[in-house]
Amino acid sequence: MIRISTSLKAIGDEEFDSLYPMKIKMLSSTHWTPVEVAKKAIAFLDQKGGNSVLDLGSGAGKFCLIAAANSDAKILGVEQRENLVQISRKLAEKFKLDRVNFIHGDLKDLDFKNYDAFYFFNSFEENINLKDRLDKDNRIDFVQYRSYIDLIRRKFDEVAVGTRIVTYCGEAAEIPESFRLVNSSNKGKLKFWEKK
Repeated sequence: MIRISTSLKAIGDEEFDSLYPMKIKMLSSTHWTPVEVAKKAIAFLDQKGGNSVLDLGSGAGKFCLIAAANSDAKILGVEQRENLVQISRKLAEKFKLDRVNFIHGDLKDLDFKNYDAFYFFNSFEENINLKDRLDKDNRIDFVQYRSYIDLIRRKFDEVAVGTRIVTYCGEAAEIPESFRLVNSSNKGKLKFWEKK
C-alpha cells in the first residue's frame, strides 16, 4: 500500500497516480504529466512569481495540482471532460490548493490574452491516436486535430511579448513563429518557449 504525502511538493508519480480511480490511474503514462516535468515546467512559466498560467486540456489535473503546490502562480486548467474536472477539483480541495481552479469547457472559448503563461501536453493527440483512449467516444478526426492546432496558433500569436509556453511531447505545431525556443529538456520532449 502506498502512503500518501500530506504535501504535493514531495510526492512522486506512483504516489500521485494512486490518488486517482483505477481507470484514470491506468492512463497516467500516456495522458498525465510526470511530476518532475510539471516542476520543471512551472519553474519556467512562473519565473516572476504569481503569474496566471493556463493548462490547455488539463485532463485529470496532475500538472495544475503539482504546479500550484510548487509555485505562487494562479493556475487554471480547462478540460472538456466533466468527470476529469470533478476529480481535479476534489484533489485541489483535499490538498487545500486555493490558487488552482478547473473549468469544464473548451479552450476555444477562452481569451488567451488573460494569461501570462501556458502549458500544453499534446492535448489534441487523442484525435489522431487512439492508444489509451480517454473514453469510448474517442475516434480519429484529422480535421478536428488540424482545426485545434490552427486555432491555438492564432490565439498564441495574439498574446503579449514575453508570454511563455511549455510544451511536452508532440511536434509543437501549435507554436507560431512569433515564439522562440528558449530551451529543451527530457530528450527534447519538454520545450520552453517565449514570445519575441
